[in-house]
Amino acid sequence: MQLDDQEKKMIEGEEGEATRRAMEILVAKGEAEGAKKMVKIVYAHLMPPDTMFFPFGRQGKWARDLTGTLTSDLSRLRVPATMEPKFVDLECCARRMEFSESQIDEMQNIMLPAANLYEKLGVIPSYTALPFVIFPTKLGEHVSVAESIAILWYNTMFGSRCERDDGVTSLAAAITGVYPEIGVHLAHNRYGEVTIRPGKGVDPAAFNYTDWDAYSLAASRKCKEKTPVFLGLPKNLTFTQRKHLLEVIAVESGLAIMHIVGVTPEAPTVEAAFGGKKPIAEFEIHPDDIEEAYRSATTATDPKIKYIFLGCPHVTLPEFRELAKVLDGRKVHPEVTLIVSTNRQFLMIAQDMGYVEPIEKAGGIVAQDMCIAFSGTQASGTIATDSIKAAFFYTGFSSKTTRRVWLGSIAECANAAVTGKWNERR
Repeated sequence: MQLDDQEKKMIEGEEGEATRRAMEILVAKGEAEGAKKMVKIVYAHLMPPDTMFFPFGRQGKWARDLTGTLTSDLSRLRVPATMEPKFVDLECCARRMEFSESQIDEMQNIMLPAANLYEKLGVIPSYTALPFVIFPTKLGEHVSVAESIAILWYNTMFGSRCERDDGVTSLAAAITGVYPEIGVHLAHNRYGEVTIRPGKGVDPAAFNYTDWDAYSLAASRKCKEKTPVFLGLPKNLTFTQRKHLLEVIAVESGLAIMHIVGVTPEAPTVEAAFGGKKPIAEFEIHPDDIEEAYRSATTATDPKIKYIFLGCPHVTLPEFRELAKVLDGRKVHPEVTLIVSTNRQFLMIAQDMGYVEPIEKAGGIVAQDMCIAFSGTQASGTIATDSIKAAFFYTGFSSKTTRRVWLGSIAECANAAVTGKWNERR
């Protein structure tokens, strides 16, 4: 790789051991993937393993050694950075989600010092998988992002450039301010390859939010790993609709970018989205595809509900409003635990708008700054959720064979929280 003078100083250790090690990681990645040079990044979103991944092999323990090396003599990161949610909200709901006292003690000893370290390095304490609300970037700017939906959002909605990074790579990029020029950092790798459009009987204008999840899953399974160009979607897609559309394809596929014609900046026209080339395949999403998406995420048969988990990704203001409306004046069933996960930014506004009080008066728990997809894998029993991503986590990230999932809309989940039973819709 061709390194400039500043990059050479970093890898030669002139700016400290932490910076040297971070630069080594990025150069190794660049050389492995054929990069010719580095590009300057303007922002990074971090996925620290010592705050986000508690039970999977106790990653927090080795993460302390790893991050210790990468931050050993570091005072500040080189670029602005945000970070992923914590594994669980230890204060409000860890015990309700079946974490033991010893597990809670261990997480406090690992997560809290780590969070303090990152904040001292200048990381914005966002604790959300939706960092683009806090730090939007511009068309053509390079960033490093370690979070599936955020990767798709920065590339797709902003036209910024980032690969599918991991926690180590994004931290190294934040330390150095550079990243190898690979993948979709290069313009010719950003064009669409296939089209996706609604088929007969599919009306996106009539979708609830979970229907967008199902459409996303169906699209992902059609396009596989080919960059999709979405046709026939409303031009006025809301923030929350976009969240649900990107959420599932982001984890079901390995894609870093997609395009929505007439909506996203690099797809004002079909021709622009494909760079003047023809699509290699054209797909339609039919009602059967939507139904199959719901079926594949639904593993429960017993209508009795133990948990309702909402907020993967974090609940937005329109979702708060809908949930509050359904629960207003009602009570959560005594045998059901309802947990709503959001970030501190949305929570503060939702409180001011009066959306949180009806939820909490009904007996719901509103948690902040945590990942309900990961923390929910500790629970046992039947779970209802509005998120296909969360449903896959709950059934796939654990050996607890007693956990089963119902998938439905926010309203369906809220009604199940009150009655204690799932009213199967499909």
